[in-house]
Amino acid sequence: MKNILKKAVFALLILAVISCQKEDDGTLEENLLIESEISEKSNSDILIVCSVDGIPNGYIVQEYIYNSQCPNSNLFLGTYNAAIVERNGTPKIISAGAGCADNYCIWIVGTNFENGSYVDVRTTSGSSIIGTYRGANRTLTTNAQGQQVITLRLGSAYERNQFASSGLRIWVVNPVARKWADGRTVRRPGGGNGNPIDPPCNPRCP
Repeated sequence: MKNILKKAVFALLILAVISCQKEDDGTLEENLLIESEISEKSNSDILIVCSVDGIPNGYIVQEYIYNSQCPNSNLFLGTYNAAIVERNGTPKIISAGAGCADNYCIWIVGTNFENGSYVDVRTTSGSSIIGTYRGANRTLTTNAQGQQVITLRLGSAYERNQFASSGLRIWVVNPVARKWADGRTVRRPGGGNGNPIDPPCNPRCP
């Protein structure tokens, strides 16, 4: 009877070891498959980063994983040594205001603007777009601090009147990512001498 019991316990232990091994192999195969799929895309919008490197600017975490090529230090969540990250296509407005000698220009300082980013303009009380500035109707440059700068000159008398009275609401739109920055209200101050902006990019900014 004792021999039968010992054999039964031994058999259970062997089954447990085998099942754990299968689970480990399955996890390894799954991670290798993920890594292979990402590398095949050759797309900088999706990356695998090691925990020691951290999350790069402009990216957000899609999933935490274990990567056999990453060291097991500075672990994400104390468990994972890598993460799948995806570029965040949302533009961000840091500051905005009026410019040019007559204060009828708008400058926007921010980050994560696409090359084709454009600006939608609305009144502060309505939802309809009253102006869109893209291509040659706006400039996109980078200042000395590495921040992106969009500048534009308001094109219609209605926009200028709204800008001088109650202000305008502006959105920066990234057409490729199909994302936009939170709306920002800007208003024309009285008089001229608009706020300076770096770098100068006449005629649409001071």
